[in-house]
Formats: sequence, C-alpha cells, structure tokens
Amino acid sequence: MTGDFDAALEGFIRARLGDVDGLRVEGEARAIGGQSRENWPFDLHWQDGGQSHHRQLFLRRDPVGSVLETDRRVEFEVLRRLHDQPVRAPEVVWLDADGSELGRPAMVMTRYDGLNDHFILQGGEGRPDEDSRAGIASQMVDLMIEIHALDWKGAGLDEVLAVPADPAEAAIDEWAAVIERQSLEPQPVLAYIEQWMRRNRPEPGEITVVHGDIKPGNVLFDGDQVQVLLDWETVHLGDLAEDVGWVTNPLRRVEHQIPGRWEAADLVSAYEARTGRTIDRDALRFWQVLANYKLAAIVITGVRSFCDDRTLRVWLGAGQLTKLLLAQTAEELG
Repeated sequence: MTGDFDAALEGFIRARLGDVDGLRVEGEARAIGGQSRENWPFDLHWQDGGQSHHRQLFLRRDPVGSVLETDRRVEFEVLRRLHDQPVRAPEVVWLDADGSELGRPAMVMTRYDGLNDHFILQGGEGRPDEDSRAGIASQMVDLMIEIHALDWKGAGLDEVLAVPADPAEAAIDEWAAVIERQSLEPQPVLAYIEQWMRRNRPEPGEITVVHGDIKPGNVLFDGDQVQVLLDWETVHLGDLAEDVGWVTNPLRRVEHQIPGRWEAADLVSAYEARTGRTIDRDALRFWQVLANYKLAAIVITGVRSFCDDRTLRVWLGAGQLTKLLLAQTAEELG
C-alpha cells in the first residue's frame, strides 16, 4: 500500500473505533490471487481502557478494472445478515460503500488462518491422499447444502436481494446484458446460446440462496476440513440447481472432481441423497450451459477492462468457451 492509502486506512479505522490509543496497522500487503477484487490482509492493534487489542483483518476492495460488476454494499449486507445463520460465511466488520474513504468501494472482514488451495482435489499444495480428497469433496457438497437450506426470509435477505419470479430468465437477462455492454465486437455464437437458453429454460421452482461461485478456490481449509466459504459477491436468490450446475460444469471438473472416485454424477447423487431433492437432469444441463455463458461474460468483461487500460491482466477472449457451449448444445445444430 502507498503512504496515502495507509493514512486513509488508518483514518477509516479511527472513524469506527473512536479515540483509542496506540492504533497500528501492520503487515498489509496485497494477497496473490483474486481476479475480481483486491485482497489485503493486515493486523490491527490498539489500546482502549488500559486493554490491548489485536484483530486479524482482511480488506476487500474494488480494483480499477474488474471481470465482475458487483456491489460491495450488497455483499456486505448479505454477510452481515448471515453472521448468526448456520452457514460457514466470513464475518464482516466495516464497509466503505462508495469508496469515499478508501478510494474505491471496500469492506473489511475477519481474517481466517486456513489454507486456500484451488486444486486441493487433485492433490494441491498439501498433497492429501485420495481418501482425504474424497472427504473434502463430500464436505463441499455439505457446504452447498448449508447455503440452500438457509431461511432467507428469516434472515431478511429479501430486503437486500431481488426475489426473481423466474430464476432462469433472470439469469439469462443478467448475463446477456453484461455481454451486450462489454463486448468489443459482435458475438454471434453467444447470441445463439442466449436463444437456446431461452427456449430450454426450466420452469421456476423453489427459491433458495445461490452463492454463484462455490469452488475450492473460494474456500479456506483447516487441514482436510472446510473452514469458511469466501467471495460472496455473486450471491443472489434463485434456483438451487444453478449452484449444482456450476460445480458440475465440465470446464471446471479439475476443481470439483476426482477422476474415477468423485465425478459429476457422484456429486449430484450425494446432493440428492442428503437433501431428499431431485435434480432434474434437463434443468441441470441448462444451468451447466448458463455457467459457461456466465464465464464467457466474465472473460469478455476482462478483455474490455484490459483494452480500456483499467487492468494489466491480458485476457484471450471467449473462444474456448464458445466452442464448449456449441458442444453442449450440439443436438440442435444437426
């Protein structure tokens, strides 16, 4: 962080802690990873009433250019309302909703000591054995079930999130609008995929909380135990099959599956057995297509951010995704 930002962060904290002594912010350094937000872990020390205090915290701030257009105020309010709910979500502490204090919209959260390992199911950094990896995969299903079981009305999430009349139509509209807004050139394949989804969208069913990006890369692990699920920026109310389609998307199999031991069919069967719900396979296919359409929108946004000089990360476009989307919908092409 720069000296100016250090001063801004200290002022932001003082405005919330009040007149305390010995305030120190230590160890702040941007964490590696995180494609859509800047992540800054730091330690906060202060004294108040003769007592010394220390908190491990984490600043999550919007970058200049991102691959996702999301609202820190919404993410903060959802997480605040989930704090006392039976779900492994992080604790939020403070919010700068409009960026007037920290330069860009940001929120401060409790920092956890767990390991972040995107590819833990393939061995990852800790090289757990296959039985341990299968156990972790099973816990990821339990984590998803926790989210879908939330009493979103009781938690007041409908005061923060829209309640869609037709979750599939709402999802198509959302990501089609992103593609329209961010594309630098015509996208005929994605236009075809949009029409395919509109023809094949499932009927509206039960509304649940949908995380939108469940994956090991958004989880902290304590050994071989799931500790907390991070990155709730795409959270919304919708069809639970959207999350199931996201984690069984063939493009993401390396993150979610163990070849020969825990594959997409095993994941869906485990979800059904533990919840008593039946996942309609045609609906699941729709949500798997939507998952890659959403990823295409994210990539196109990344390309636009690079071309507009708002990020240094080079994105190669949505070519691979359009090929996969055509394969997923191939029977209609003849």
